[in-house]
Amino acid sequence: MSRNVNRREIVVKRNATKKQPVMGLLVLLICSLGFISACSQNATNLDKPKYVDDKAMNVIAAGFEKRSDVIESNANDDDPHSTENIQEAIKAEIENDKELENARFKDSRMQQDVITYLNLLDDQLKVTEDYSQSSADYYEEWNKVYDKRSAQLKKLVDNYGLEVGEKYKDDFNDLIKNGKSVAEKTRYEDAINSLIQGANFEKSDDSYGLYTYTAVVENTSGISFSNVSLTLALYDADDIKAEETYADTSSWAPGEKVKFEAMSDVDAARVVASVSSYDVNK
Repeated sequence: MSRNVNRREIVVKRNATKKQPVMGLLVLLICSLGFISACSQNATNLDKPKYVDDKAMNVIAAGFEKRSDVIESNANDDDPHSTENIQEAIKAEIENDKELENARFKDSRMQQDVITYLNLLDDQLKVTEDYSQSSADYYEEWNKVYDKRSAQLKKLVDNYGLEVGEKYKDDFNDLIKNGKSVAEKTRYEDAINSLIQGANFEKSDDSYGLYTYTAVVENTSGISFSNVSLTLALYDADDIKAEETYADTSSWAPGEKVKFEAMSDVDAARVVASVSSYDVNK
C-alpha cells in the first residue's frame, strides 16, 4: 500500500509540474492583454482632439483686460493717444488671443465669431499703420473698425456669455452699448436696402421728351421709416449712367405700400435705386 501511495504522489507532482509553465503563460498572456488595452486607451486619449470652446471667452476677456492695462499704464504719458501707445495696446490683445487662431472648436459658429473678432483687431492695427492721425481718413477708418469691433463684442456677450473683470466693466460696457447701437443701425440699413433693391421702377412716356419712373413698394420689414429719400441712377441704352434723379416719401409704416416717383428727360434702359437717407420711428 505504501508503495502505491508514493507512486500516486509522484504522478500528482509530475502533473502539477507540467501545469506550472501553462499557468505562467496564461498569466503572462492576461498581463500582456491588459498592457495592450492600457496602451490603446492612452493612444485614444492622445488622439482625441482638444477643443477650446470652454475657454475661448476667457481668453478673449483676458486679451481685453491686457489691452486696458496697457492703456492705463500709458495714461500719464505726454501723449497717451499717440500712434505708438495705441499700437502697443492693440498688440497686447492680439498677442494674448493668438492661441485661438488655429485652435479647434466644436462649435463652428463660435469659431467663426472668434476669428471675426481677431481679424478686427488686425484691422485696427492696420489703420494705425496705414494712416496718419492728422488725416481725416484715419478717423473715418478707425471709427468703422471701432464700430465693427463693438458689434462683434456684443455678439460674443449675447451668444457665448463673454464677461470681463469688475475693474474693466465700465469701459467694456461702453463698448457693448456702442455695439448695440451699431447692430441696430445695421438691422435698419439691411431692412430698407432690401426693400429698395427689390423695387421695380417702370417707365412711362409723358410726351414732350419727359419720362416718369414709378415703383410701388410695400414695407414688409416691420420697421416704421420716415423721410425716406432715394437716388435713381438712370442708364441709357449703352449702359452709361446718364443722370441721377430722386424720389422720396415722408412716412412709410409697416405693411404700407408707397409709390416712389421721379421725372427725367432721360429715356433710361435701366434704373438702379439706392437709399440716400432715412429716419426710423422708434
